Amino acid sequence: MGLSRCEYYSKVYGCWLGKTCGGTLGAPLEKVYGERELFDVWWYPSLPEGGIPNDDLELQLVWLQALEERGLDIDARVLAEYWLDCVAYNFDEYGLHKVNLKKGLLPPLSGYYNNWFKDCMGCPIRSEIWACIAPGMPNIAAKYAYEDAIVDHAGGESVYGEIFNAALESAAFVIDDKEKLVEIGLSFIPAESKTAIAIRDALGAYRRGLDWKDARNYVLDRSYSQIAQYSPVNLGFQTIGLLYGQDFGDAICKAVNCGYDTDCTGATVGAILGIIGGKEAIPEKWSVPIEDKITTNARWGGIVNLRQPQDLDELTRKVCAIGDRVLASSGVSLAEIDDTRLQVSDTTKALWNQPPNVISFDRGGVRATVEYVDGPAVAAGQSNRVNVVLESRRLKELNGEVTLSLPEGWTCSPVSMPFKLAAGGGIRLAFTVQVEDPANIDISNRGSARVWLENEPCWGDIPLVFLGSYKWLASDRMDGDLDTPHEIERSLVPSGAGDACPTSAADGHLADAGDGWRVLVSPDFEVPIEGLFGGKPGVVYLRHYIYSPSSRSVRMGFPSTCPFRMWLNGEMVHEARDEGVLRPNLGGDHRSYATVELREGWNQVLVKAVRNDEPVSAHFILSTGNDWFSHGLTDVVQCRFPWESKSDSTTPAE
Repeated sequence: MGLSRCEYYSKVYGCWLGKTCGGTLGAPLEKVYGERELFDVWWYPSLPEGGIPNDDLELQLVWLQALEERGLDIDARVLAEYWLDCVAYNFDEYGLHKVNLKKGLLPPLSGYYNNWFKDCMGCPIRSEIWACIAPGMPNIAAKYAYEDAIVDHAGGESVYGEIFNAALESAAFVIDDKEKLVEIGLSFIPAESKTAIAIRDALGAYRRGLDWKDARNYVLDRSYSQIAQYSPVNLGFQTIGLLYGQDFGDAICKAVNCGYDTDCTGATVGAILGIIGGKEAIPEKWSVPIEDKITTNARWGGIVNLRQPQDLDELTRKVCAIGDRVLASSGVSLAEIDDTRLQVSDTTKALWNQPPNVISFDRGGVRATVEYVDGPAVAAGQSNRVNVVLESRRLKELNGEVTLSLPEGWTCSPVSMPFKLAAGGGIRLAFTVQVEDPANIDISNRGSARVWLENEPCWGDIPLVFLGSYKWLASDRMDGDLDTPHEIERSLVPSGAGDACPTSAADGHLADAGDGWRVLVSPDFEVPIEGLFGGKPGVVYLRHYIYSPSSRSVRMGFPSTCPFRMWLNGEMVHEARDEGVLRPNLGGDHRSYATVELREGWNQVLVKAVRNDEPVSAHFILSTGNDWFSHGLTDVVQCRFPWESKSDSTTPAE
């Protein structure tokens, strides 16, 4: 039952060719918000010379390079480095997780913290590379997919989406029954996950004999989101295309015509069918216009530092060479690949329960894990719990001590804890971190946990990184609407001296948040305003302070579901009069952002938010621009007020 060399090559080639066909079909139709209406497209809407680049494929070229350069043992931390070195665009979760990496957070925290898009399609689209290097070995493919997914989607449904795809595609090297493949993929993810529910809904509709359009509407109703990239609904649409497709073209068209993230669903279905039938199963009608060229965003600078294969043949040969090494490391040859390894292992199931707020470090016979119990964001006066978990693989008892080292002005209880670690045993040591003076909280606050083992080689420190929470001042709720001015709007500069903000605690009630103002602290970009309204319509005002080390043009946004008006340093810079759909990314949403000029030093933002009859949600975003290359700002202070500085009122603590 094994694979021949020619079959392996053909299936891998078919994977990339089918993915390119499906992506080219769906790319021109993709939108950021999903629509109830179906598409009616049965041929390529656009065939530009040179092809259409797609992150679905080109990110996997980066992972291939990582495998070639760093070996088969690559993990989330290695892939994170390639994100920073090779991927220049920053839309949605791509940009948000890179902000976390630049501030010092390692995976999986990089994908979990402050990432509104962790349930979106950025990682399920990257599964094929892992399936192709582990043909017929879905547990290996699933482990690679997990390491990939947690870099930018940890804790989200998207992790399950990538594992499902990788397992199904790996099994497709030895199984051609599409229903059976879906069942295998489902066995690799938790049955209660939203991803599994959407896929089972599609499978159930197919087995009940529903028309594919009715199946699509059923899946959409049960897994609805306004965001076109929402992962569970797209995995359901992908399953519809796979099961209902009468042939290759019909399958990718039905997946795409379901709508939402059209390039992703079409590309994945095309890849699966390419693996099942090999390159010969893809009709020339669809393949000839595509040729075998690889088109990436490298020509526009979206991908950098990449040794790009010239064509699908070179890509396939490179992937097969890595696959040979993976199989050899598992003691399996191509001739031995069959359907006996398709059952999900306990090791894979253990991935389902891995918390996204932990960082683990292997030091030979001891594994140390840092658990950020309360997350990585800190605020003055609030306790933040941190656990250090030690697990031994040693054959004898170990004695030692764990000591936390923190920035100046921070306290830890206890500072150090001795321990006895039994052979093969484990222990959890609980610490509480606190900082009272907000002047001692910076953008990124770096410390360490030192594990000392008695009569053992030196271990080295484990990094501890805490980020400053975001601080706002909020008014009480007032009656009125966007056009009803209140006294706050008549006194936009609270110091009354022409400055953007108070210069010291003596400059007024803002320093202690009195006289109708209260302090809001948020661990991330979300501004928790709904509670301010008490469930009633009305208006609240919000003040926020930003220290910029230089004058610069930035993109500033208040992505929200509510009407709002926004001022910077006393000048109105933007308003949105309509209610919106929340989509808090770095590049903008064509409603909630404006290009503004930050001045060197402290800047004051004032936001007037309006609630009508429905609950409201809002975020506050700063970035370098209004396109897919927009970077998050990692050098501006938003974690304290100007009067909370360490040395004086205009210089942030360093």
